[in-house]
Amino acid sequence: MDDMAIDVSGTVYDSKGLPLPGVTVMVKGTTTGVSTDLDGRFSLSVPSSESILMFTFIGFNTQEIQVGNQSTFTVTLTENLADLEEVLVVGYGVQKRGTITGAVSEVKSDDLLRTPAVTTSGALVGKMQGVTARQTDARPGGNTTIQIRNMGTPLFVIDGIPSDAAQFNNLGQSDIESISVLKDAAAAIYGMRASNGVVLVTTKRGGQNQKPEITLSGYYGLQNFTRYPQPANAYQHVRANAESEVNLGGTPTISQEDLGKWQQGTEKGFQSFDYYDFIMKPNVPQSSFNASATGGSENTKYFFSLSHLGQDALIDDYLFQRTNFQSNIDMTLADGFTVGTQISGRLENREQVGVPGLDDYFNPFLSIFTMWPTERPYANDNPNYVNGDVHNINVNPATYTKEVTGYVNEVNRAIKANFFAQYEFDFGLSLKGTYSYSFNNFDFDGFEYTYDGYIYNEDTDIYETRPEWGNQNPWRERRKRNTIDQVAQFQVNYSKKFGDHFVSAIGVYERWKNNSNYMVVHTVPPNNYIPIMSFADQDVLIDEIYQEAREGYLAKINYNYKEKYLLEVFGRYDGTFLFDEENRYGFFPGVSAGWQVSNESFMDNVTGKVLSGLKLRASWGQTGSDRFIGSNNFIVDPFSYYSGYNFIPTAGGSAILNGSFVPGVDPRGIPVRNLSWIVNTNINFGLDTYFFDNKLFLQADIFERRRTGLPAGRYDVLLPTEVGYTLPSENLESDAHRGIEGIITYASNIGDLNFSISANATISRLKIIDRYKPRFGNSWNEYRDDQEDRWANINWGYEVEGRFESQEQINNHPVNIDGQGNRNLLPGDLIYKDVNGDGLINGMDERPIGFAEGSNPYMSFGINGSMNYKGFDLFFGFAGASMQTFNRNWELKYPFQNNGTSPDFMFEDRWHREDLYNADSEWIPGHYPAIRRFGADHLYNRKSTFWLTNVKYMRLRNLELGYRLSPTALDKIGITALRVYASGTNLFSFDNVKEFGVDPEIGAANGLVYPQQRLFTFGFSVTL
Repeated sequence: MDDMAIDVSGTVYDSKGLPLPGVTVMVKGTTTGVSTDLDGRFSLSVPSSESILMFTFIGFNTQEIQVGNQSTFTVTLTENLADLEEVLVVGYGVQKRGTITGAVSEVKSDDLLRTPAVTTSGALVGKMQGVTARQTDARPGGNTTIQIRNMGTPLFVIDGIPSDAAQFNNLGQSDIESISVLKDAAAAIYGMRASNGVVLVTTKRGGQNQKPEITLSGYYGLQNFTRYPQPANAYQHVRANAESEVNLGGTPTISQEDLGKWQQGTEKGFQSFDYYDFIMKPNVPQSSFNASATGGSENTKYFFSLSHLGQDALIDDYLFQRTNFQSNIDMTLADGFTVGTQISGRLENREQVGVPGLDDYFNPFLSIFTMWPTERPYANDNPNYVNGDVHNINVNPATYTKEVTGYVNEVNRAIKANFFAQYEFDFGLSLKGTYSYSFNNFDFDGFEYTYDGYIYNEDTDIYETRPEWGNQNPWRERRKRNTIDQVAQFQVNYSKKFGDHFVSAIGVYERWKNNSNYMVVHTVPPNNYIPIMSFADQDVLIDEIYQEAREGYLAKINYNYKEKYLLEVFGRYDGTFLFDEENRYGFFPGVSAGWQVSNESFMDNVTGKVLSGLKLRASWGQTGSDRFIGSNNFIVDPFSYYSGYNFIPTAGGSAILNGSFVPGVDPRGIPVRNLSWIVNTNINFGLDTYFFDNKLFLQADIFERRRTGLPAGRYDVLLPTEVGYTLPSENLESDAHRGIEGIITYASNIGDLNFSISANATISRLKIIDRYKPRFGNSWNEYRDDQEDRWANINWGYEVEGRFESQEQINNHPVNIDGQGNRNLLPGDLIYKDVNGDGLINGMDERPIGFAEGSNPYMSFGINGSMNYKGFDLFFGFAGASMQTFNRNWELKYPFQNNGTSPDFMFEDRWHREDLYNADSEWIPGHYPAIRRFGADHLYNRKSTFWLTNVKYMRLRNLELGYRLSPTALDKIGITALRVYASGTNLFSFDNVKEFGVDPEIGAANGLVYPQQRLFTFGFSVTL
């Protein structure tokens, strides 16, 4: 029987349970073999039961199975972390992983989709080293701020075309094939806008001779806030007010009897109202649905996708919706000649309530603390009548509905089309031309109504109103912005292998042009009913035109010998419209090299079961920049190299002449002709190592990005004040981002259990190198204000070393804390460290106590893992950060801020007298100082370690449990793959700001911002 041929068949899957097409199945030691079809199936004949089947596929570990007495096989291949043949997207092309010499990270589509994020940036959080993130405001449709090594806003390149952050964040995530991040000199190939790194996005495409495949996927989930500070109730509020009166030397204006009624909270007129529960609704939906089709023939490949995402806010009448479509087509018209197009579009809709002010999300959060819990939103609790008998009608949330106060609708319509043609010669040369046209239309439509407030007269049973009890200041506004981006590229590629030598080269010409038109019309409407805007009601008209253009030339040469010695040399010649002709263009070179140490003969006795591979990398490269790192503004106003005047209707020279208004002009000052590029120099050293048969992967990098030529003025060269302007800035200063990053990943299997675990971390911080001729008045000024050779954004404040336990301790304290002999101090107040020992607390006692506020954390880290067992899969992702500062202020610091109320913990856990009505009663300790409405500047007007927190957190970003039905069962109903899953996002967090009731990522010092949501979803994915 062993001498007879045996027919065997089976299916090959990846670790996620997806069929793997194209896997090579060979009979070991022979030339007999086949490839799996599009469903991962194979069948062949083997000589005997002793035969061994070998399964090989790029990106996966080779697996060998003896036939034995089996005829049907189910094979799962595990990912090969060290697969040097895997292709990654890099600058203007692709490159094998083994030959990459720069710092490049990549995340695949499956990893992105595990987090049901609204934006692409949100899906990247915690998934790769070198990418720092923070979502300070998580309102529906809100973005997560991502940076590469904390260097600033990166350049986003989508399918080879430079794009902006809005296009990147609002991609359909189901349309993304992969995202690569270029972090060092590898990014320099993209020129001036790449000085902060590059994020490369590749959308999905069909495969050659791929049978049509239709995929439907979606999820439905429910959202709630992770955290939000809870306001004090009515009893806590009135008690705190009475305590403040006593602490300021007075007596309570509220009687014990009435205070007791507020504590009971049952009698009419003494009932507490919870404005948080009134404004915020729980368990609001978020959903997503996607349908796509992919496939191809011998000469045509296609991918089509349509998706819709909807996210309701936890506030009524607020929502975000987005619809995306993507169409990618590639056609081979003749041997070597290919044309293609990528067409994408999106429709974004944001609906809000037209509350006073232009940030319609802020007022609802403000009202939670500005309204008193002793007030009711409706007169006589009748929802048909807004209560006008409140201390501030403008923040009464009863008005925050479209029916009462109006609406604001924002619509973004965008379409982008890329067209390319490519011809490949048979000797390694190819030519490619690309043209991209992008159109974006932003439409703002707002209408704020007038409305009345009412007071209920119990005697007459009538709801009375007056003009001052409502809003009598309506507005109507339309804004439109049309933006056109055009990109043209011509690219020449050459690659050839000469024995053990491989050479490739790229030459590219690129031109980018932007045109934007913006118009605003604002009126004061005569009523709430007719939205038509008439000239007679108009009070504002803005009409702006903006243009920008850049072009660049680049060249890159790659060489390797046996893929062991690796070299890349490149240069870019960039031009910008900002500078005069002599400074308009700049040349920026770069070089990187790599060494596959493990391929050396002297490593033969070292590599083996423990060490599987080792590569060393180094890179140096320059880019030019014409924008500032933080604001992203130009370093000089456009056309500043021209002299003359600015025509401004409101300029100081405007006048009334002969009864007519004559607009004036402003002198432009000295033409700016000695300011040019900020030069960014990136240096990176890295290593890639593999252990234990490539099951363990470790990558680490140390880096610096130094900027020279930062603009600054020569303060020591003076012009007479009569001139009216100063000398323009020059390229005089420098700074540097320095840091380290790393990732470690382990992937293996135990029988049918496949698993992987990965941890990554990044630390990057800005250091000031040179400032133009710093000067100081004395040694203290030099210590306090010198920036050279110091980390940037140092947070200074007072060190709190204790609390006063009694009035006697205050009386005997030798240091003057409040500047008035400590007469304003009470037990429980803060004891500041007298650093210089002069007996007085003032600015000279401030010392470094924190990091930057509101910016991305200097240190970020993440942990990601997955497990798969016989159709079941589990994925989890943690994301964390430290070295960031949150300084509580306003509502989180001042009692009764803005004549409102405060968080419940401030009015509950505080120093207070045991008997409110006995000023001589014993003090009861608490966490917060004794409550005072005023007269406590020594507590609230000083930044100190009591109010400032250096935030550290680690949150469970995502947890997903899924089940994939077996192909055998699905074959019967004509389905290729079906997976269902349940997931949770932001389930819990370990951090040091929980006691304040805030999310660790928010940036608003008062906590009044839309925090991140805890989201539970149920989803599916089916392939036909």
